[in-house]
This record gives sequence, C-alpha cells and structure tokens, in this order.
Amino acid sequence: MKIGLFGTVLAAAFCVAAAGPAALVDFGAETPALEIHRAAENGQTGVYRTLPDGKRGLRFEWDNGSANHFEFVLKEFRKLPEFDAAEIRVTAYLPPEGTPRTLNVRLRDRDGEMFQFSQPVPAEASGWREFRYRIDPLKPDAGSWYGGKKANKKIDFPACFAGFAGDFRSRTGTGRIGLAKVEFTVTSAPPLLSLDTGKGSAIGVLTPEERRNPVLRLMNRRPGAQTPELAWSITDVFGKAAGEGKWSQTLKSGETAEIPLLPPRKFGVYYLELRLKESAGAAADARRLNYAYLPPAGPVAGKREGFVFGICAHLRGKPAEEQRREAMAAAWCGATLIRDDASWGRIQPKPGEWRFEVYDPIRELLAEFGLEWAPILNFPPLWSRAADSRPRRKGGCHRPEYHDWARFVRGFAAHYRGKIRSVEIWNEPDHPGFANFSGEEYVELLKTAYREIKAVAPELSVLSGGVAGLQSEEQKRLFRMILESKSCDMLAFHGHGGLGGYRPQVANLLKLRREAGADTPWFANETAISAILIGELRQAEILFQKFLYSWANGASGYNWYDLRNDGDDPRNNEHNFGLLTRDIRPKAAYAAYNMLANHYRGAEFLRPLAFGNGVEAFLFRGRDGKLLLAVWSNDAGADGIPLRLAGVTGMAAEIDLFGNMTPLPVRRGELAFKAGRRPATVRVEADAAGLQPGGAFLRSGAEFTVTPGSESTVTPEFVNPTGRPLAVKLAWKTPAGVTVRDAVRSLRLKPGEARKVPVRLAVAETFTPPEREPAVLQLGLELGALWKGSVGWPLRPVVRLAQGVPRTPTFVLRDASQVIPFVPNVPDKAHLFWKNAADLSAEIRLGRDKEALLFEAAVTDDVHHQPYAGAEAWKGDNIQIAMKLPGQNGLWELGLSRLRDNSGEAFCWLAPAGFPAEKTAAAIRLETSRDERAKRTVYRAAIPFRAIGLTEAAARRGFRFNLIVNDNDGEMRESCIGIAPGIAEDKDPERYPTLVIP
Repeated sequence: MKIGLFGTVLAAAFCVAAAGPAALVDFGAETPALEIHRAAENGQTGVYRTLPDGKRGLRFEWDNGSANHFEFVLKEFRKLPEFDAAEIRVTAYLPPEGTPRTLNVRLRDRDGEMFQFSQPVPAEASGWREFRYRIDPLKPDAGSWYGGKKANKKIDFPACFAGFAGDFRSRTGTGRIGLAKVEFTVTSAPPLLSLDTGKGSAIGVLTPEERRNPVLRLMNRRPGAQTPELAWSITDVFGKAAGEGKWSQTLKSGETAEIPLLPPRKFGVYYLELRLKESAGAAADARRLNYAYLPPAGPVAGKREGFVFGICAHLRGKPAEEQRREAMAAAWCGATLIRDDASWGRIQPKPGEWRFEVYDPIRELLAEFGLEWAPILNFPPLWSRAADSRPRRKGGCHRPEYHDWARFVRGFAAHYRGKIRSVEIWNEPDHPGFANFSGEEYVELLKTAYREIKAVAPELSVLSGGVAGLQSEEQKRLFRMILESKSCDMLAFHGHGGLGGYRPQVANLLKLRREAGADTPWFANETAISAILIGELRQAEILFQKFLYSWANGASGYNWYDLRNDGDDPRNNEHNFGLLTRDIRPKAAYAAYNMLANHYRGAEFLRPLAFGNGVEAFLFRGRDGKLLLAVWSNDAGADGIPLRLAGVTGMAAEIDLFGNMTPLPVRRGELAFKAGRRPATVRVEADAAGLQPGGAFLRSGAEFTVTPGSESTVTPEFVNPTGRPLAVKLAWKTPAGVTVRDAVRSLRLKPGEARKVPVRLAVAETFTPPEREPAVLQLGLELGALWKGSVGWPLRPVVRLAQGVPRTPTFVLRDASQVIPFVPNVPDKAHLFWKNAADLSAEIRLGRDKEALLFEAAVTDDVHHQPYAGAEAWKGDNIQIAMKLPGQNGLWELGLSRLRDNSGEAFCWLAPAGFPAEKTAAAIRLETSRDERAKRTVYRAAIPFRAIGLTEAAARRGFRFNLIVNDNDGEMRESCIGIAPGIAEDKDPERYPTLVIP
C-alpha cells in the first residue's frame, strides 16, 4: 500500500478547508442522489424533508420486518484528501423510538475495496447526536470487502466517502433516522500543495487581465517542523517546456510557503509536473496539475441570441461547492446554455407529489452565471410503467403510461414557464438503454408532450429526443417518424466520435429532412469524442471541427458532451469526454471552446470556400464585422498545405486553436497561410463577396516512401498561383539516418507556373522511424514576402521481404493510435472500448518463398469470437488484408478467419479486374491455432504470387500492403487495430506501407 506524500488542490481557500473540518455532505443544503440496496423489496426509502425540530435533512425509513439492516451509497461518491489520520463526524437526528442499533459509514478506495466503520447507537438516545469515526488508512478499524486481488485491508488513495449502513434494533415495526451533515477532519497528513491562479483558482484558470503569476502554495500539515524539497516542470499541451524550478525551506506546523511560477507566454493549457520529498533523502512523490491561461468568454449578460454555445452537464447530486465551480467553468469558457437531465422520477416520486425543489436550485445557480438551463425530460418513476409496453431488452428506461406522462409534462411546463426557453423530450430514443420501447411508442410520447406543453406554455421550444446516431436503418426509420409527427420545434441529433464518422450522419439527417419536405431546424445538442484513444489535444481539435462543421451545415447550436469527466479512469471511455478533468481542471478542449466563444459567438455563417487538396474551409462574419475563415486539412500525410487567399482589403491574422493571434502579411490584396491538420482561423478585413480561394503553393503525395541502404527520390511540386513572379526559398531538414543530396535551395516561378523538384535522399541501411511517430522530412519554406513557415512529410521506409518468416515482427500493433473503435458512445457499451494490448494487439511477420507471400499474425485477444463466415467474416474476429499491386486495375481485399469449428477460412472480398475472387481465396493455404491460456490466436498463411498476379518485376518495384485485425468479444464488432489507415474507414492504398521482394 502506498500513501501519497502530498495532497493537491487548486486554490488556497481549499487548503484551509482540507486541514480543518470540511463538509463532505450537507443533506440540509443539497439533495444528492442515493442508491438504496433493495429499496422496494426491503421497504426502505430516503427523502429530503424538514425534520421534527425544523432542520432540513435526509429522512431515511425502513420496515424492520423486511430486512435486518439498511445500506445506501451516494451516486456521486465524495472524494477525500490524502491523509495519515482523520476523523469523520456525522450529525444525525434520532427519533424517540425506532432507531438503528448501529450507524456505519463506508469508504471506498482506489481499487474498489470497501471499508465500513461502525458506531453503536445508544438505545435511550434521541434528538440530535454526533457520531465520530477515527480513520487510520494503514490500520483501519473497519470491516472490508471487494477490491479483488488488490484488496489489502488498507485504504489506498484516492479514496472516497461512499455512504451509510446500519443494523436494526428490532425485527418488527418501522424505524427511521435523520441525517444532516457529514464532516471530515484531517488530523495528520502529508504536505498540501495548491495552485493559486487568482480569481479563477477554483477552476484552474489564469486570466491575462490580472497580470499575475501562478503561485504554488505548500502547507505543512505535520505536527512538527518539516523541510520539504520540491521540484517542478511546466509543459504546454504540445509538450514544449515552459518553465522549471526547485525549492526547499523549513516550515513550521501549519505554515504555508508561496512559490511564484513563470507566467505563461501564450493562451492554452499547461501541465505542472510536481515532485515532492517531505525531507532530504525521502522518497519522492509525483503529481500533475493542469491549468489554463485564457481570457474568459463569459459570463454572458442578457438574452441568448444566434447560434447556441452549449454544454451538457450532470449537476444534480453533486456537492454545492462543486456545482458552483462547474457553473463558473461553463460560464468562463463562453457557454450560454447547460443541457442536463430533469428526472421525472425525482420530480414526481409518487403520483400527485411534486418536488421541483430538486431542480429549482440548479436552474437558479445557472441563471446566476448567465447560463440557461435546458432540461431533458426522461427517467420515469417505476410507478408510471405502462402495463402494455413491450421492452426491447432487459433493463433500460420503461415506457410510462401516456396519461401519467401527459400530467407530468403539463405540470413541468406550467412550473417552469418563463424560467426556461426549451425542453427536450427524452434522451437517445433510438438506444434501448435510455428508451426500452419501440419507436412508435416514443413518437406517441413526443406527440403527447408537444400537445401538453403548447397548451400551457406555447412559447416553450420543444426538442425531439436527440438520436444517438443516423447510421442504421432502424435509426433512420425513427427519425422519419419524428419528422412525420410534426411534434417538435427543433430536431436534436448527437453523433459522437470523430468528424469522419459524423459527416455522413449529418448528410443523412439533411437528406431525411429534405425527403420529408420539412424545414424544422436541427441542433447538435450532444456530440463530442472521448480522449481515451486520441489524447486531449486531438479531442480539442475535433471539438473545433465538429462545432463549426455543424454550424456550417445549418445547425442552430452545438452542445459539447460533457463539461466534466465522469470519472478518473484513463482507460474508461465514458470517463474522458469532459472539457474539465474530474477534479475540475481545464483540458485542452476547454481552452479550444473558450477560443470559439471569444471569436465566433455572435457570428454569421456565410459559405464554404473550396480550396481542394483535402482542405475544409468555412467562412463566417464575426460580431465585429471582420471575416473568420475556419480551416483545416484532412490530409493524413503532409502536416499542411500553404494556400493563397485573394480579395483581402485590410489587416489579417491567424488565430490558433487556443486564441493566440499572429499577424499575416497582406500583399496587393492577397495573403498566404498554412492549412494544417490542426485547425485554425484566418481573420481578415475584406468584403465577403470578394474573398476567394486562390489555390495552393504546393502539391505532393500524402507521404514519401524511401528505401533504406540506397538513394531515394521524392518529388514535391511547387506552384505559383499568384499573378506575379514568385521567389521561393527551400531549406530541408532530415531525420536521423537521412541526408539530402544536391538539394535545390531556391526557385523563381512565373505566374501560374508549376514545377516538380526532385529531392535526392540518401537513406542509411539502419534507418528506422520511431515506433509511435513517423520520421518527418521537414521543409522550411519562404514564399516571397507572403509566407514563411514549414511543411513536413512522413518518411515511410519500404519493407524488404526476406526468405522465410522472420523472428522479428515486421509490424507491431499495440498502440491506441492504431485502434479504430466501432462501439456506440453510450454508457452501457463503455466496457467494449479498447483499453490496452491485452484487449487486442498483434505481431505481424511477413516473408516469402519462391512461390508465395508468407504471412503470420500472432493476435492477443482476451476473447476469440467468430460466429460468421464468408462475406460476413469481418463482423467477428478476423484479419482483413488489403494490397495494391502495380499494373492492376483494382484493390485486393482478403480475409483470414478461425471459425467456430476451429477450422481456418480464407475469403476474398475484392479482386482487381480479371482475377476470380473465389479461385484466389481457394489458393491461399491457411492454418490457425488458439492458445486459450495465453489468449493468443495465430494465423499462418501462404498467398501464392500467381493467385494475386504478383510478377517478379512488380515485386522488385514494390507493392502496397495493409491490414486490420477485427475484434468481437461476443456483443458486436467493437474495434479494429491496423498498420495504417485506409481499410476500415475508406479504401485508400496511397496510405499503405510498401513491400519489396528483392
């Protein structure tokens, strides 16, 4: 077991709270959601009420005859600071009779081990009493369970307060207890570090208007003096160093030291890496703190207008202090709307009982920060279950009786009329986890809600339940029914994931709307991507792209999902959607959202600009009248393309993903800028009608292929799209193992001229790109006085195939960047997302003999599942191989499978013109095996050269090869892992590695 050497918090105010009594739960001021063990079966309920002496709290009641104890947990556990010794105090109200025999508190540690600390309840006690529980994490005086193999009867941090339990004194009658407050006091703890960023300390934001440095505060929480040693380093989101330092000083017990840090130079998110020793020679503990440097884009005063900048959040049930910090964070980054659940079951737990006090404080808090509450009506109470409903599966939300639903919706609309502007009818009605009933039943609920809402609040905008996606025929059918019902003012759509998967779904939405002859506006009201497989920077880039792509395609607004990470597990997909970390610190996506709000809020979309070359560009007019061109390149190879923009009449600048502005030179009404994979904004003064795309300055392949041990030639093409001669300067920078020979250093291009420039590269025999990132050939480029920057191309070495199957893998597939997920982004599918190499990974070995390409794949897969065969084999565990051979018209796509009966099967989906697919598949020799203990499936195949038409000349010249390994653990094709893109998403052999047979 390991107790950390120091705790970390964000603001100085929290240091004091952590050292003295801190309220973990205040049942009088908040109403956290509870999970009561077998509540209905055991006759147990928990309601928030005014207790007999007038104080509010949680009143918990039970039937002594149905069970011998009660137990419940908070749905949102309360995180504890790290400590060596602490005390929990519970303030409880004991009625004159019917009290429990014991009152127990429960803590859960990092590994899921649960600890129960118990105190007796005196039989004669009544009224308000305080119960105290001393906590020693190394030797807890508590019962413990759960935790699996990691359970060690010690509290491993981070740990949380989970809930309560109690044993009954009697087996007859009823019992009850009132709970008011749970407080936590640290009596001994490691040093506490906090980061003070001024007014934004509560959310880890430093603002330029304060003109101050971030400050580290270190508090000695030991009984005696300590001389801690602290070292730190700061990096930005791109990994660039932004400061470092060391510090040591003797601190008295309770004393706090202040350590100024270097001020940030650019807007964005920073990572503060800390290493602390309590004393010289002690072991060091390491932690990370995120903080952002940015100009707040809110709170926004007045009524929201124009395109909606929204965020989804889960506020109910959290501590009041956390709710306030979340509202502040949402307002500061520029949101004007918060979409959140309004659970019918919590508002109306019993027929005729209304408890709007559950959500009124949330709406009022958001209004205080200029945020509009956009509730989702869902989660019906059990008492409303319809007798005639037919569930689609076990679990999920049932369909309520229509008349009960009608009364609830009418009552909700009447209560909130004039306080909200919109209401959404259910969440993801296409997903049985949220709507366990048919599409026809959902449409009837929608019609009922629309009728009842308009009867009492006609001005209230009604949104259809946001569908999770528009990929399957079932989803499209439901969307058609929603359109035909004409029972909503706004169509809501989700579509989680990257832009590549989002784009065709938006196209489907617009097509379905056209076919229905409808003009109902649509809202991208819950769409995002988790950072689990792509990292926080790529998550921020996709936020920018999906936000503005939605706007450019007619959306009325965009809600990112969600404000705050839902947990701390870096391998859990559902835990990593937030703009903020679980402990309310900014991620890169938070700073990107802030940039969008600062520059695009109040803007007007004008039109797309067509640059070609895989570039997407959308033109907006900002609220200040200046034009904003959102632009990025979809080229997976080169990191960007210099482009020309004509028709500029004034100043221009480039704004990066986080709001940093760089002036762009304008010459005779034109400018040049780089459209890269990382999106950016070009801000110009111009007449919108006269602003035109003016072509690219550079053309090349997505990547360059080189041959180790020989000279290779790559040929970029330089273009002058301007109307005047252009002087071009070139400076090549090569990766280790590659040198440029006799490179051209300058060009002079006539107007409209395009010139190919061969670049000779001497490549060492030992040249090998880094494992995770390709080697990059970098070109420093000057385009006259228009632009100066750099462009990079990946260098891919050809793979020479030797005799036989090699011992060393030709390709290793085990990194998150090689994974493509197919799992829908819904909570009950989170377990299907790729987590590590044990989930799915592979070693690929390629060789040859005189007659065939030799192939071996050793696939690590926790579950081998292949119920399919033939054309459908890709749906199960399977290998898809794609090849493009010189001189052939078309692509090869082959499948290798180990079937349910343990036999091997080769299949051919695609064959070039003139080649018989079935005959080719029959010619492939395949053997498979499965080691269940090692969780390894091995595929060995020989693919005859004659069967695929690979001649000696073509083999020496080189051919394109790629593969993916599909994974299905029994529920669905959940993901694949591959060598390169270009099989699962689209068929693009230009992105495949090149194989050569000497």
